[in-house]
Amino acid sequence: MTARRITDTVWAVGGSSGPERTSDHDGIQYLLWDGTDGLLIDVGTGLGADAWLANVGEVCADATPFGAFVSHYHADHAGGAAAAMHAGIDVYAGSVTAAALATADEQATSLERARRAGVYPEDYRLAAAPDVRILPDASALTIGSFTVTVLDAPGHCDGHLVFLVDHYGRRSLFSGDTLFSGGRVSIQAIPDCRLDLYSDTVRGLAELEVDELFPGHGEPVLADASVDIARAAESFRRLVPPPNILTA
Repeated sequence: MTARRITDTVWAVGGSSGPERTSDHDGIQYLLWDGTDGLLIDVGTGLGADAWLANVGEVCADATPFGAFVSHYHADHAGGAAAAMHAGIDVYAGSVTAAALATADEQATSLERARRAGVYPEDYRLAAAPDVRILPDASALTIGSFTVTVLDAPGHCDGHLVFLVDHYGRRSLFSGDTLFSGGRVSIQAIPDCRLDLYSDTVRGLAELEVDELFPGHGEPVLADASVDIARAAESFRRLVPPPNILTA
């Protein structure tokens, strides 16, 4: 395994495919790194935590990133929170995600439902992470040369956050499971996937003039990402859900 450099400052350090592969069940785990300071986005299931942490060390050497921001509480993005904290990395999330991770709530996170559907191994369990720190909506943080704005983005599930990163004139959106290349979304048959909120979220994100899109699965969009986001927003404006990444 090895980290995969995507841009000058963005690396894939975990996921289900590519040289950075950590587990078949992991979403993409990103590292923003400017050579001195950085930030991790999402922490995978925990099944590939050793490989993921090794990939981070490959990029950062002896330095430690500011912390890990978790987009939402689904296991492929949040299940590795306890492993990250055990390795000395502070983990941050929204209040809904933090509450679910604190008690390893497999009902709220839909993990039990997903496990029954065969999405995760039968013996996989969410590890409790009681010390996740809270990220308030619309907070902006300076981390090295990055300005990171935390945005509430419900729809795919309750408590979902996305992260808007400004860096030397470029604007990147780390979208978790909210948006994907081609203007696709992730609609699932789970209790807290809410199309009305999804529509509001995507139409709001379409106003941000984003250059790059880094989704939780699939390939990034490295130029004119606003076009992809606008495509999804226009579909929602017509009251028609955009193409679903799970079926497209």
